[in-house]
This record gives sequence, C-alpha cells and structure tokens, in this order.
Amino acid sequence: MRTLFAKRALWQSIRTGVPVDGQGKPVPWITFPALDYLSRLDFSQANVLEYGGGQSSLWWAARAKTVTTVEGRATWAEMIRSQAPENLRLIGPVEGTSYVESPLKEGRMFEVIVIDGFLRPECARASLPFLVEHGLLMLDNSDWNAPTCDWLRTQGMMQIDFHGFGPVNDYTWCTSVFVRQKSAVPHLGAGWAAEVYGNLEQTM
Repeated sequence: MRTLFAKRALWQSIRTGVPVDGQGKPVPWITFPALDYLSRLDFSQANVLEYGGGQSSLWWAARAKTVTTVEGRATWAEMIRSQAPENLRLIGPVEGTSYVESPLKEGRMFEVIVIDGFLRPECARASLPFLVEHGLLMLDNSDWNAPTCDWLRTQGMMQIDFHGFGPVNDYTWCTSVFVRQKSAVPHLGAGWAAEVYGNLEQTM
C-alpha cells in the first residue's frame, strides 16, 4: 500500500484527478505495468501520434522526437497548449471525423500511435496504415474495447496486455501494446526503477 499510494502517488492522483509520479511529474493515465514497460524503451528518435491528450502529452514530449496530439475537450486542449514544449504539436479541440483524420492528412508516418481518447475503433482503423513497420500502437482501456483488439490482431498485430492499477482510478484495468513481428523499439537496458519493486530491494 505504501508503494502504491505514496511512491506511485496513487492517492494524490485520486484526490486531484491529475496523473503524476512520486515526484509530481506528469505520467500517462495508463496502468502502472504499461507505464513501467514504456519507461524502459528508447523513444528519442520516435515520432508519436496521440489520440487523447493531457499529462501523457507532456510525458511523451519529454521522451520522443516529436509528438502530435489530437484532443477533443477544450479544457484539456487549453491545458496542453499552455505547457507544450516545442516538439509537441496540438490539434484541437476537434470532434467527429476531424478528430480521427486531421493528424493523418499529411501522410506522415509514426513510430508510436497512442489511442486513449474518443472514437477508439475509428482511430485504430484510420491510423494503423500510418504506423511504421517496426512501430508500436498502444490502446488504453483495451478490456473495454475487445472488438478493436480483435480487429488489430486480424491485421497481424501481436497484443501484449498490461493489467493493474494506474493513476487516478481506484480499480484495475488493462492497457495493451500492439506490435508487428518486426517491432524493433530499442530497450534502454540497465535496471528497473526503484518504484517498480516497491519495498522489495533487488540485488544484482
């Protein structure tokens, strides 16, 4: 409980509704196991497309080469725009077909596609052709979006599920990562962060 509520700041994020880590820095609103996995990958050369912005936009911008975020809510769009670094491009607020299609009109390819906002089935179908062969697609709340998961698997994507607690929520859910067989996102190596182990000290 100490690890979950204090070190991982779950209690703070439940109270405030803002996903942060133990140091108060922005984190995506996804499960902790998925966050731990993504935190060990090198995205420094990645162009990221994100459907549904917020704290996650700032987290990705700190790690990726570029981030294009599509947001449908005016309040979230204003918050992101006020804090956006130079490598973060915000589209929004937009709704309907514009929400799905606006970041794809330029024909740009992405190493990472994050689907965590509105119209998730439509976003998955429209954006998948713009994912590079070795890239990854992340679908949050995949346990609520089984048909979308089914469709992605029919397109040759391998589904990796990360179940567990995450920021803000007082229940567990699932965040899934989808990759093709040629996926080659570099791993950072080295050891895991201390908060992953909690109070259990690991010796190498």
